Amino acid sequence: MLAITTAYIAPASAVNKAPEKTTLTYAIDRKGSEIGTHSVSYDFTNDNGVSVDIEARIRVKMAFITVFKMDHKAQEIWRNGQLVEMTSKTRRNNDREEVALEATDGHYMLITDEATQTAPLDLVPSSFTKTDFWIDEGQKDFMLLDTLTGLMRPSRLECHDRVKVELNGQIQDARYYRIINLEKDALSHEFWIDDDGYLIKAHLLTKDGESLFYRFKDGVDGKAA
Repeated sequence: MLAITTAYIAPASAVNKAPEKTTLTYAIDRKGSEIGTHSVSYDFTNDNGVSVDIEARIRVKMAFITVFKMDHKAQEIWRNGQLVEMTSKTRRNNDREEVALEATDGHYMLITDEATQTAPLDLVPSSFTKTDFWIDEGQKDFMLLDTLTGLMRPSRLECHDRVKVELNGQIQDARYYRIINLEKDALSHEFWIDDDGYLIKAHLLTKDGESLFYRFKDGVDGKAA
């Protein structure tokens, strides 16, 4: 089985404020070739809420034959900066998985194909759409929810020095973050975020050590949408 099947969905956006652009699209690269796209759309409501729709599509081919495919759709409902509900459906080759999350009585109810359990309200979904997640310095520990499988994993966010990053042939200045898998004491994610608060590039490591890179392709603001 390809190592790519263990990848977490990349962050649709990494912002510490409500984004001005309401649709963001990223290319997914593996071994120098584009294998898919990942997009997110924001729909803002009058009750200080936002509905976030996430969609990803991956196709891996060898000798013109598709050897792996994944389709993922998720919706998150946020209100006053708190995730109140999430649904996720994923198809990887012929396997299907569904995850549901709902806030109730001071915790989340997390429902997967395997079990129903409680989860803490400070849980961070692997879409990384939680607007107060990113920090200006230092580090913080948190519980990461894999929105494809419903698995939870203790992790650490590290804020590092600003760096120069190449994106689509241009050099940009960006904030640099790393996420550490505390169970394995190993790097799991890298993020490069511009001064407007948008994710411009990400690197994800699968549990088998394979690298996936996400790069910003396009953004549409509310007036243009």
